[in-house]
This record gives sequence, C-alpha cells and structure tokens, in this order.
Amino acid sequence: MEMEMRAMEDIEMAEDITPPLPPLTAALHDAFLLTHCSSCFSPLPNSSISHSNLLRYCSPICSHSDSLTAAVFSTGQFPFSDTSDLRASLRLLHLLLSDPSAWRSAPPERIFGLLTNREKLMLADDDSEVFVKIREGSDAMAASRRTNSADIRYDNALEEAILCLVLTNAVEVQDSVGRTIGIAVYHPTFCWINHSCSPNACYRFETPSDSIKTRLRISPFCTDIGTGEGSCSQMSTVRRNFSHFITKDFQGYGPRVMVRSIKSIRNGEAVTIAYCDLLQPKAMRQSELRSRYKFVCSCQRCSAKPPTYVDHALQEISAVNVELLDSTSISNFDYDTAIARIDDYVNNAIAEYLSIGSSESCCEKLQNLLTLGFYDEQAEDGDGKQLLNLRLHPVHFLLLNAYTALASAYKVRSWNGDENQCNATMSKTSAAYSLFLAGATHHLFLSEPSLIASAANCWVVAGESLLILVKHSSLWGSNTSKSSSPMGEITCLNCSWVDKFNTSRIHGRSIEADFREFSIGISNCIANISQKYWSFLAHECSYLKAFTDPFDFSWPKTITTCSNYRDRSCDCSKIQDVSDQDRQSIFELGIHCLFYGGYLASICYGHHSHLASQIQCILHDMN
Repeated sequence: MEMEMRAMEDIEMAEDITPPLPPLTAALHDAFLLTHCSSCFSPLPNSSISHSNLLRYCSPICSHSDSLTAAVFSTGQFPFSDTSDLRASLRLLHLLLSDPSAWRSAPPERIFGLLTNREKLMLADDDSEVFVKIREGSDAMAASRRTNSADIRYDNALEEAILCLVLTNAVEVQDSVGRTIGIAVYHPTFCWINHSCSPNACYRFETPSDSIKTRLRISPFCTDIGTGEGSCSQMSTVRRNFSHFITKDFQGYGPRVMVRSIKSIRNGEAVTIAYCDLLQPKAMRQSELRSRYKFVCSCQRCSAKPPTYVDHALQEISAVNVELLDSTSISNFDYDTAIARIDDYVNNAIAEYLSIGSSESCCEKLQNLLTLGFYDEQAEDGDGKQLLNLRLHPVHFLLLNAYTALASAYKVRSWNGDENQCNATMSKTSAAYSLFLAGATHHLFLSEPSLIASAANCWVVAGESLLILVKHSSLWGSNTSKSSSPMGEITCLNCSWVDKFNTSRIHGRSIEADFREFSIGISNCIANISQKYWSFLAHECSYLKAFTDPFDFSWPKTITTCSNYRDRSCDCSKIQDVSDQDRQSIFELGIHCLFYGGYLASICYGHHSHLASQIQCILHDMN
C-alpha cells in the first residue's frame, strides 16, 4: 500500500494548503545546542534553563515538555547525544513508549502512520555506513532506555524501527534567516506527500507562536501496489487513522511546517514536494533518492525520453582530443570518469576555501577550469591513451557550484580584511558571477518552473552583490559623486513592477499581478540594463567576457585571457570610469534583481520568509 496526499479542491499557485503542523519529534544540530532552545528551536534568551551539558531551554514550559529526553542525557550514558537524528529518534521512542498499547513485540511497518523502511535499510551490507549507524544507534538508544525506565525488553527491533523512521521521514529545519538548524519529523499530513523532481508544492517553517489560520486542503489517498487502485476498505481505515493523527497533539512544541503550492493543482491531483536538490542531473537525483529513501523516482521529469532540456544541459560536456589538433567534439570517452574527476577538482577547490579560507587559491583553480577547461588522460580503444580537453556547458551543475563559490570568494577578497577598503576589481567580479548565476538559474527555471525557489535565492544574492558594488563610492571614478549611496526613490521609469512589489512589500500584502506578466516584465527590464553594463561588470573576467550578457548560455566560441592578468599594472585591473547615471543604472539593476527574487520567494514561502527578511536588511544597509 502506497500513501499520497491529494488536493480536495482546485488550488491556485502561491496558496497555503495546510495549517501549521507540529512535529512528532525534532532535534537541533550540534552547532545550535548552546544557542537555541532544544524544544521549540527559538533563540535562547540570556537566562536559559539547562538540564544537561547539551540541552538548554528558553522557558519552564519547553523544559518540562522535554524532561524525559533531558533525563537520559543527564546520565551521560548516551554516546550519540551529539547526533541530531539519534536525539530525534530517542524523543520519538519516549513518545511511543508513553502509550503501552501503541507498540508490540514486532514493530509494525508503519509507526504513527509513517513508513519505517526498516526492512530495506537493514538489508544493506554489514559494513555500509547506514547499516552501521542504525545498528550502533539502536544499541545506544536501548541502553539508555533500560537505564531510565523499568522496561526490561532486550530486543532492539523497536529502536531500529524508530531510527529508520527518522532517517526516512526527517526534513531539515531552517530558521527565520534561512540557516539549517536541526531536523524534524512531522504528521502524516506532511510525510505522506510524495516526491517529484518537478513538484507542484514546497514548504516553509513557522514558530509555535505564529497565529496562522489556514484550513487543511489536502486529504490522504492510498494505492494498492498490486492493482494500482485505491481500495474503499483501505481508505476508510486510512482516513480514520489520519483524523486521529491530525487531532492528536503529539508534542505541541517545535517548528511548525506549512505546505504551499508553487503551481496550480487540480482537484484530486497528487500534491508533491522535492526530497532532493532539483539542480542535480537525473543520475545524481536517482542515486540520492535510492540511497536514502530506497525508491526509484519515476516522475514525469525522470521518465522523459529524450531527457528534458534541463537535465540535458545540467550534464552536457564537450570533449576534444588534444593530440588530433581538431576542435571537433568527440563522443568516445568515459563520461562518468571525466565527471568524477572534475567533480573532485571543483569540490577540493571549494573545500579548501571553506575550511582554511583560501579564497585566492579557490578563485585561481576555478577560473582555470572555466577558461582553460579540464585536461584528462583516458584509455583509448586498444592499448593507447588519449589526452582530452573537457569543457562543461555554461549551466552544467558543476559550474553552477563554481559560480556560487567564485561569487563568494571574490566578495571575501574584495575587502582584504578591512571593511572600509573595498577592492574594485574583486567586487565587480563577485557581482558579475552572482548575476551570471542568477541568469543561469533563471534560464533553467523557464523550462522547469519547479526551480522557482533556487531562482528566487539566486536573484536576491545577485541584487545584494550589485547594491554592495554601488554603495561603496571608493570604487567609482572621478565622474561620480561621493555620496555614500545613490539610493533615492525605489522606482523604475521603464516598468511598473518595481513599484508594485515595493508597495506590496511595505504593506505586507500579496502583489496584484499575473505571475507570467510580472516575471516577463521585470526580467525583460533586468535583461535590458544588464546588456548595457555587462561588459563593465565582466571586464576583469576572461570567462564571463565570452558571453554577450548574463542571459546568453550558448557555448562560448572563444575565451581569451590577458597574459598580464596577475599584473596589477595591466589596464584590465583598473576600474572603468563611469558617471553618476551609470552608477544609478547599476543600482536600479540591483533593485530589480532583489525584488524579482523577493517576488519569486513570496510565491514559494509567502510574505514573511527568510528571503523577505534578507531583502529588508539589504535595503536597510543601503540607507
């Protein structure tokens, strides 16, 4: 029997379709145990309540709600206490054992209506990471249970089932600024929503204090795996149990989750969300879903033959045999080996930057990949070898990661350790890569609308980078004024969309505009300004200069590098002299990007999302 949730009525885009749903269990990640309440996930006040060296609470109510779990940690006998999925499992185990009639000697396939996946997860090889984690984690949970209760069972099957349930059903929880701070397992209302690589819904998190009145607009439906049809007898049982799950207040604390439509959903249509990163190519998505959830995705995007444009572009690669002195791309090479080696190269450069702060080395390595390609020696038919020059499509998933890292690394380098001295070249290049990444994600979003959340985030980051460039007047030539910011009225003479979004943002209400009209209108305005100033923004970057604008994602014909690009005396290291009007135009470009991202975010998350807060902070800093 397979479960899914279906719409009970026609649902338009950008509508909440569930009330705030409390978690069955939740646990903070290690890094936030000392700064956030272990029960409700709220930031801790100066005076907090502590039950152990790890667990802290914001109030007596939260402390009491988690007293059983705190008692276990206070014994010091739980060796995995710093692992969020094990702490969440222990809380769920206490909840289950609080009702003796709720469990039996052999754990059922579903607990609290949620699939445990125990049989599939425990079929793994004995030395697999997941298998070992479940086995050792269940042993630790059983040991803590026997120490802190009168339960004398010595079979760990229930602990295994609970831990498997958490590993299968938990989602990562973000706070109000978008940081991932923990995990949570929710009601079947949420967990019965199935995955799709082209979903029609997404979700957001709300704090327990939020008073949001939204009725439930979806209902459960079960499908018999053998016949593919719903059984009336099964459905009556499912709906009866479902009603119990909805009305029972399992814990009452922790971050609530709400589901929201990102496409129109017809009455009776299945509601779907994404369980993985949708900006991965099909093979990577399938591998992740099979490894973690033990199923093979057969959604419309994964089943498309030939592959969709997005999946084709995310993995497109050009290979040239260097020794043939012919620029014609060849196909007789080992694609998987090539991608694995380039993936290692990119990940190592990014890891070096993130772990030891080597931003200059990261920029040099990734820039070399973009401008020179990747050289790889592979076995040829027979005993010989061929030296290949590999180049990735401009929207290849590895290059999207590279653009993200380069935008961040150049931003770090632009300050040189002094927040009052900003390097012009580095700041421009950071803004250029941010804008190019936004354009690339937008390009994919036009073919796959479910990428709307990724597009929203990239446009906000691009807007912020451009506004940082504009704000610091030391970057600009003698033809500009020395005011700290050109920011005046936030308006646009060429379109009305900026005014409409700004008005809705200030008053906290929905924007009254057709989605297609708004998207086309504001993106056209972004494209027009970008085309005028792209050569200025990309002036110091050989790779980006090969594209006519940040909306051009054809294969670059030639990439020329300046032989003196490391020489500070070279003209290409100096900023071009521009006027106040040019600076104002780049400011307007930044505002358009920022507001377009904000509009897309409002579709996904409503008007009080972490991106809305980020936009407010950016505008406040500009003032």
